[in-house]
Amino acid sequence: MMDKQSFKLPFLLAIVSTGILTTGAHAASIAWDGEGSDGIWQTGLNWDTNSVPTAADDITISNGDTVTYVPGGDLTVDGGSVTVSGGSTLTQTASNWARINNGTLTLNDSTFSRAGGNVVLAFNTDNNSGINAVNSNFSIGGELWFGHNNNTGNQVVSVNLTNSTIDANGVVGIWFWDTDAAGNSFSLNINGAGSTVEGRVGRRNTGGSNNAVTWETLWNEGILTYNGSNAGLFADHFITSGTAGTGDYTLTSIPEPSSLSLISLVCFGLLMRKHRKP
Repeated sequence: MMDKQSFKLPFLLAIVSTGILTTGAHAASIAWDGEGSDGIWQTGLNWDTNSVPTAADDITISNGDTVTYVPGGDLTVDGGSVTVSGGSTLTQTASNWARINNGTLTLNDSTFSRAGGNVVLAFNTDNNSGINAVNSNFSIGGELWFGHNNNTGNQVVSVNLTNSTIDANGVVGIWFWDTDAAGNSFSLNINGAGSTVEGRVGRRNTGGSNNAVTWETLWNEGILTYNGSNAGLFADHFITSGTAGTGDYTLTSIPEPSSLSLISLVCFGLLMRKHRKP
């Protein structure tokens, strides 16, 4: 008679070979095709799979359409990604939040627009989330949060802007949560000139109160960077307008000093050539 131990191994091998033992489902790649004809995110026929994407899917909107996420819950990315490109627009019409956990929102020649509510990057702990924007506009009626209140540690948030705009119109525009917690790492990196960030800027330390902060302070702390670095002086890369702590406080990236010197040299050379006698 076969003992129990002798029976287990062939039985388990049979399960594996027949595919009865399976792993969890993988994220699907889903693209917007607009065949539902109403422009609504929650209409399954608007996606090439004929089903509404899940938070873990890799989602692409690239055909220049305007896609509207209607009221009925938060727009959530959890382990997946959303890429909006080709002149497309993704908009939310109500005050529900957008939550990006362990995922990325990518904008390329496109617009992300919200009527209200907050966009939260890394809503939970043990999280790696971000936004990448190139030649795009990110406009929200609420606030952009790096991390989330009462979740301390192991939150990594990275926002990269190239010739793009963030306009946050909430009471607190751009908010950095628990920047002093071990394991938290927040970065707003601006590549080159031509990007702007408008809105009140604030932050809090663990267990502390909410306070306004200047962009120069965030530069000195290494949270704000230019081309991936905070080397040199803040004034070499950025100018600000408006008043810190108010909604019109605006950060604008400018050409690096070396670029300005080169431009001046070229202009001077052209001027001298123009006035040179034949």
